[in-house]
Amino acid sequence: MLNYLILRVCGIDIKPKYPFIGSTIRGIFGYALRQACCVYVNLKCKECEFKGSCAYFSFYENEKTPNFKLNIKLNQPNYDFEIYLFADAIKHLKPVIIAIKNMPSIGLGVKKLPFNYKQIFLNQSEITNAKIDDITPTFLTFTPHFKGGNYELKTITPLRIKQKNIYVKNSLDFTIFIRQIAMKFGEIIGEEQPKFEVHFDKIEQNFSFYDITRYSNRKERKMEFGGIFGSMKIYGLDERSANFLELATLTNIGKSVTFGLGKISVRQLK
Repeated sequence: MLNYLILRVCGIDIKPKYPFIGSTIRGIFGYALRQACCVYVNLKCKECEFKGSCAYFSFYENEKTPNFKLNIKLNQPNYDFEIYLFADAIKHLKPVIIAIKNMPSIGLGVKKLPFNYKQIFLNQSEITNAKIDDITPTFLTFTPHFKGGNYELKTITPLRIKQKNIYVKNSLDFTIFIRQIAMKFGEIIGEEQPKFEVHFDKIEQNFSFYDITRYSNRKERKMEFGGIFGSMKIYGLDERSANFLELATLTNIGKSVTFGLGKISVRQLK
């Protein structure tokens, strides 16, 4: 089981110029979150006495896997987005909401274009005009239900993932892939997952490389940001591996899920 919350921002009145909005949204959210959290404005995060309880440090400066993800799609007609908070990241809900409410005045992109939104939802409840202290969330709980069988995986955003220390460009080692999902789950809940065997009869893959570049303000240069895009069919998959595959539809998988990469859908085949 995995506890989580979903914050959804709807009706943003600026249209994107590019197919991938994840870098823009993550950048403005990070800026707003630091404003919401920071006690010592000019102090480096790692030197701050409050870093252990700081949402910004946890989400942006921590060397461990951040327990949040950005939920977007390619080629969106707008900048609407969702932020998922997993496990212990749920405790940072209030500064996250403050950051989201401050994002319009900070502005989008390099030109920092101010914008408006229509609604903010926490799970299914609207909190657009709610006072922060009046918000009492009810956690959502994910419990996998997939059984052993045949499945089809499709990428919704590019899957940027390393296997054997190399970024995958066209095909996955499926056994390693399932174990990477299990490892990510263990990092999220803070419990190392026991080793297990991955059983399947055969797989069919149809991936190609989807190229994305983004500009890093920290490194002051453009960076490659692409991943594989396409689909895969898995036949005769064992139940435990199927459960982890289902889990990845919630958490995303691979590198840069906080930008919205690694979003997949999975359906059972007859």
